[in-house]
Parts: sequence; structure tokens; C-alpha cells
Amino acid sequence: MSITRRSLVRGLAPAIVGAATGAGALSSCSSDRDPGASAEEAGTGSAAPPLPDAPLVLGSLGASYGRAATFETPISIAISEAMIDLNARWGGVLGREVTMHERHVAAAAGEDLTAVIATMAEAGVGAVITSLDEEALVAAIPALVDAQIAVIDVLTSGTSVREPEVASATMLIRLAPDDVAIASLYAEQAWTAGSDRSGPPGTLAYVSEDTAQGHSLLGELTRILVPGGGKIHTEQFYPAGESPELDAVVEAILAEPPALLVVNGGREGGPLLSALHEATLDGSQQPAVQIATRLGPAATADYSEDDLAPECLASATGYLPGGELDDTHINMMLNADTTLLGTGFGYSQQAYDAVMLAGLAAEDAVSVGGVDIAGSLTKVLTGAQECTEFGECSTLLRDARAAGQRTMISFTGRSGPLELGSDNDIRTGTIRSSTWDDANAIEPGPTTDVGTGS
Repeated sequence: MSITRRSLVRGLAPAIVGAATGAGALSSCSSDRDPGASAEEAGTGSAAPPLPDAPLVLGSLGASYGRAATFETPISIAISEAMIDLNARWGGVLGREVTMHERHVAAAAGEDLTAVIATMAEAGVGAVITSLDEEALVAAIPALVDAQIAVIDVLTSGTSVREPEVASATMLIRLAPDDVAIASLYAEQAWTAGSDRSGPPGTLAYVSEDTAQGHSLLGELTRILVPGGGKIHTEQFYPAGESPELDAVVEAILAEPPALLVVNGGREGGPLLSALHEATLDGSQQPAVQIATRLGPAATADYSEDDLAPECLASATGYLPGGELDDTHINMMLNADTTLLGTGFGYSQQAYDAVMLAGLAAEDAVSVGGVDIAGSLTKVLTGAQECTEFGECSTLLRDARAAGQRTMISFTGRSGPLELGSDNDIRTGTIRSSTWDDANAIEPGPTTDVGTGS
């Protein structure tokens, strides 16, 4: 980190570093009071609950393959920077410096993470921040639940993670909008996107990597569109990590042009849209067919240096989860890695917030145990006392605790306002959009509220 950023941290008392006494010392230290009681119900003047004898230990799991690889760098940097802020700027959690177990980055699909999770459990990890794909997260959930480690996931959106057979036992919350929310947004756009150079309203073409998330999003689009009279004109899947067969996919799309094209993959979406654009040009080199297109997060990138047809992204809109990026977050990330200016900050807001949420949940529960942290994660997003930084939020919790009272906070982090539903997925949240100029350079667009309403 630069000296400039360090100069912002003033008046900090030295952090108190506690010695870990083994995994057993990290068991629940919650108060016997009703955790939902208000400050008035808790009374005044009663003794503050004892603090845990051990520090909060966090872990993190990422991946260097698939769509997760696109965001591994910004996510890992944001977690690291959040840990600096949590300890150096705000003095840790429950009077002790928080420690981070070494981040494990899965190198290939299907990697067995059981031994990694067992090591985390032995180290006393109370909460783990994950940025795995859907298949890997589903496979890891049993070991994480058995180890009683709370899981804060910043990447997945697929519905497979919430299937009944995936027994997460309320230990998992997700900070990115799920496919139900994204499909609702796309379906609405399909009804409004039709024009005289595209298909009728309510029609959609779908091109995606052949992954659990890819099938999840299609399933939700079908569920929402078809009952209202909409139609999926074509479904095109291609192997994950590869590029689609451009000619075949373009031919399938143009055989029955839709109102909206959804491209759910990575940077291979650029060459696809370039080929589609060139296939539609008439004798005057103007597109006879022009289809509104929506690109997923991994494809929301700058293509100005790629060999693509000019203006091929003129009808495209991309999105990334989270609210507007402020200067504080951008500068924090660029101070750590200037190359992010060209590659973006995808999911870094969620990763930063995940660290803060874990700390606030521990403060709320007065515990570093995973079960207690999981139980408080939703509470710190929904209380009456609004706050936007860890220091402000934790002070509210600590002051109430010192007075023998209890207060309920509502934390709004760098991702923007979040409300979780009954399944611990986002009920309401925010995404930010992007468009592209004639040279295929990415341009920031407005933010949009999304959600499932349940």
C-alpha cells in the first residue's frame, strides 16, 4: 500500500493480538439473552457479556479457472485490503486483531477441497469468503457445514446452490444477485427491446457456457418468459473455457431473430458479437438486423484492443453486481494493482463487504464461532441503526454492549444497500451497467435495482 493511504489512518490504538488456543477455543461465546431483543428489552445496567478468549479467524476460497478466474485478482486484493482496514484502521473485532487463514485458490474444476476445509477448521476459521463456481461450492458445502464454518459467497448466482439436497443449514449467504433476479431483469428487457430490425417483443436467444449457472439462468428465463407468452427462439451452449462455433451460433440466432440476445459467458462474447454484426451488414455496410444484447459479468470488459468489427457492441449492455464505484474503493484497488484500471474491479465490492460483514456478525453475536456468525449475518443488514463503515457500525454494537444493552444495525457497504430474503440470497440489491462506444471501449452506465421480491 502507498504512504498516501496509510496517512489516512490516524489515532489508532495498537491492536491486541490474542493467541489462538485451538479450534475448541473458537466455539460459541454468545450471550444468553434473546438475540432478537431490542435495547429496551435487554435493559440497562446489566453486565456486558464476556468476550471470546480467541480472535476471529477468517478463511477464503477462490478459483483460477472458469468465470471465477476473471475475478480472482480483484476479489483477492479486496479481501486483503479489507483485512488491513479491519485491523489497522478499526482495531479488529471483539478487542482482538482478526487473522486470515492462507487463501486457497482451486486450480481446476472438480478439485476436492475437503482437506483444505479440514485445515481451516483446525485453524479455528469461523467464516470463509468464497468465490467458487456453482459446482465447486455445492461440492464444498457439506464439509463447510460439518466444520461449522459460516460461508459468505461473493460470486455464484445459480439456483443449483439452493436445491433442497444442498443442505447448507443456513450457514451460507450470497452477496451477488441470483439468477432469479437477473432473469427477471432480462425478461423485462426482452419485452421492451423489440424493433423493426429485430424480433417481436418477448422473444429471446440464449448463448451460454455449458455450466450449472448457464443452465440455471436459462431455466429461470424460461420460467418467467414463457407463461406470459414469451419465447426462447434458440438455446446455444458451448464447452466452458472454450469459444462457441461462431458460424453455427450466428446462423441459429439469425434464423429467427429475437428481441433480445443474452450472451452468458466470458470474453468470447466479443468475437461472437463481432461475427454477428458482420453477418447482418447490408450493401451499404449497415446492419439490416440489430438485436439488443445483454452480456454477463465475465464478458463486461473493454474490447478496444481486440480485433473486433467497429460498432459491433453498439447494441450491447453489460452488468456487474454492486452499486456505483466510489473513488475510495477505486483508489484502494489501484494502489494495490494498477493493472486493474484495464481489467476492472468485478466483485471486489462484495469481497470487501464480506470481510466487514463477518466482523460485524461476530461483534453482534459476541462470538467467533461459525454458527453464531451465520446467525447474525442477516441481522446486521436489517436493523434500525443505519451505518456505512465497520468502525461506525461496530461502535454502535460495542457501546450498547458496554451499557448492558443491545442494538440492531443496518450495514450498507460498498456493494450498496442489500436486503436478504428467507433463503439468505439477495431480495433487493444493485447492479451497475456498462455500454460500449463505436471503438468497443467500455463506458460506465447507470445503476439498477434488482431483486427477487421474496
